[in-house]
Amino acid sequence: MCKYMIDHHKEIIAYLTVLGSIIGFGIGLYKWLDVRKREVSNRRFEQFHKIFEWVAGRTANGTPLVDTQQAMAVYELAEYPEYKHLSLPIIDYYLEKTKDDSEENIFKRALTYTNTKLNT
Repeated sequence: MCKYMIDHHKEIIAYLTVLGSIIGFGIGLYKWLDVRKREVSNRRFEQFHKIFEWVAGRTANGTPLVDTQQAMAVYELAEYPEYKHLSLPIIDYYLEKTKDDSEENIFKRALTYTNTKLNT
């Protein structure tokens, strides 16, 4: 009976060791995925921030941009719906500034398109 108990305990210990390894691996994987998710989120925000500078008509170092570059940046804002609470007020601001411009104005068309896309 003593040999049976020893063998049984060895089986339990082996089972617990495997279970512990699986749990440890799962926790490590979860932590890695969480860090990766935050890195991707931070990188997206940095990209969004750069695009936002271009929407304003200047690069980070103050170089002025032409309307087509601004328009391209406005179109890019639609790719960041998670930041629409930041984008929409700025789009509304520029739509107000361009309300008297021609409907053919590429910047105004980009603003209108992106406003519609982010509001749907």
